[in-house]
Amino acid sequence: MDAFSKAESNMIVNLNERLIEFLENEVRSCSMDYGCVTPLYVYRMWGGAVPFEEIEQALAYLRANNYGY
Repeated sequence: MDAFSKAESNMIVNLNERLIEFLENEVRSCSMDYGCVTPLYVYRMWGGAVPFEEIEQALAYLRANNYGY
C-alpha cells in the first residue's frame, strides 16, 4: 500500500467515525431519526468543510454495513 492509499484510508476511517458521532449526537439532541439525516443535511451542518461526495459515500457505507443509519 503506497503512502497515498494509506492516507486516503485513514481519512475514510476518520470520516466514518466523525459521521457516527454526528449521527448519535443528532439523535440524542432531538427527536430526529437516522432516516432524516441526508448527505446534504450533513454537508450543510458541517459548513461545507467536507466534500458532499465523500459524505454521500460514507453514509452509504454506514448504511450498507448495518450501522443503523
